[in-house]
Amino acid sequence: RSCCSKEKSADIPKELAGESVYNLTSLWTTQKKENLNLDYFRNKITVAAMVFTHCESACPRIVADMQRIESSLSEKELQQVTFLLISMDPERDTPARLTEFLAEHKLNANWTLICSSLDATMEIANVLGVKVKKLEGGGFDHSNIIHVFDQEGVIVNQQNGFAVEQDETLKAIRNLIR
Repeated sequence: RSCCSKEKSADIPKELAGESVYNLTSLWTTQKKENLNLDYFRNKITVAAMVFTHCESACPRIVADMQRIESSLSEKELQQVTFLLISMDPERDTPARLTEFLAEHKLNANWTLICSSLDATMEIANVLGVKVKKLEGGGFDHSNIIHVFDQEGVIVNQQNGFAVEQDETLKAIRNLIR
């Protein structure tokens, strides 16, 4: 057997596209204290946004917009879609705080909230094109973007701003549903 023998291709997951967020190898912790890499969400359509749980203005509106997307999808569609909130506040957004936030916003089992190190947080912000600037009082100045990743972690849609028309986002999700 040579060092270069080919394995059966069925055993090897399809290679990710270069622009897939699932290429990032950083470790994240969920509200349930589970550690995972972003490729945990592979094979699901993922609606994601960066937020921080102590935010009193923009982030609750982003979550509300994501909840509107969720409520616009049928039960059958929701089986293929997951919702992801990525914390931009690694100092304060602990798994316990993420759990509180989940309850405060009445988020169901379709939602995962994750936090990580400052390096991982800045890396994902850069990849997603989210500007994050820490402010004096502990808050953040940040972009307000809802992202739709396809099953392979490639961004297929970005919804900028609040309470905007969601037709394009819903169309992008429905185009991915198999």
